[in-house]
Amino acid sequence: MISTKNKLKGFFTEHWKYMTVNTACRLNIFDFVEAGQNTLEQISEKINGDERFVILLLNALVQIDFLKVDKAKYKLTNESEYLTGSNPESLKNACILWGLEHLNAWQNLEYSVRTGMPSFEHLYGEAFFDYLKNKPDKLRNYHKAMFEYAKDDYKNICNVIDFSGYHGIMDVGGGLGALISEIKKLHLEKHCYLFEKPEVLKLSEIAEIDFIPGDFFAEIPITADCLILSRVLHDWDNEKAIKILQNVFSAIPTNGEVLIIENLTDKISNKASLLSLNMLAMCKSFERTADEYIQLLSASGLEYLETIKLNDLQYIIKAKKQ
Repeated sequence: MISTKNKLKGFFTEHWKYMTVNTACRLNIFDFVEAGQNTLEQISEKINGDERFVILLLNALVQIDFLKVDKAKYKLTNESEYLTGSNPESLKNACILWGLEHLNAWQNLEYSVRTGMPSFEHLYGEAFFDYLKNKPDKLRNYHKAMFEYAKDDYKNICNVIDFSGYHGIMDVGGGLGALISEIKKLHLEKHCYLFEKPEVLKLSEIAEIDFIPGDFFAEIPITADCLILSRVLHDWDNEKAIKILQNVFSAIPTNGEVLIIENLTDKISNKASLLSLNMLAMCKSFERTADEYIQLLSASGLEYLETIKLNDLQYIIKAKKQ
């Protein structure tokens, strides 16, 4: 049995494993192995690296079961198969994301805990989403990573919510459109819209969805009688969240409905504390309780209807315009 002291020693360096895999993703090593460029010499040439040091990375990947080696040729494992760009269930972009600016923000978490301000903004001089806007590669990585998570999170949305009674459905701030595309699959007759910033819409590859460029802090067009805010409000403090909801209120007809999808801390045993720390460090925001979201709805003129469980973490708060 491992002693508590030795468990702690291992715990302190767990990030070494993640950063090893993160580096392999950034260097496209798993993609090269999948494509048959799988010897030390071939991989070193592909990444323009020195074999003396590339072997250290490859050996570490073997050690933590992200590669296996047979007769000097490397092969993927069950884990690394999910880290190639060709895998339709790929998590490669997600793996890359958390080892970049997010990791730097976490390394400066003390600043956020002391001040209540985002360490990201302290480090980089601007708010996170403003920072992404003018950096196409980072914007692409962020939204592709969110898309990778969203495909799993929202795959059962139509089993939980009956969309048949709506005339039009708009995913507001819906990233690359994972959620709205799931709805469209089962409701081909419905008008489905993705409302996002133009630079994000350019990255989306979903079909049969109407793209509407815009900014939910400015104005949301009157187009649909069901508006969805999925993992949007948790990115913003109360003042900005209310502004978004007020624009949603203005964009829906009387008796139109709003679906808010979020993690609710009062319904999660660990209270999503690590997620809240991440939101604090990145955006000066936090995960909320159901009552806190209901208060935001009330402050925006929207009437709370009910809360519905979507999956193990997320819930749907339904509201309407009177």
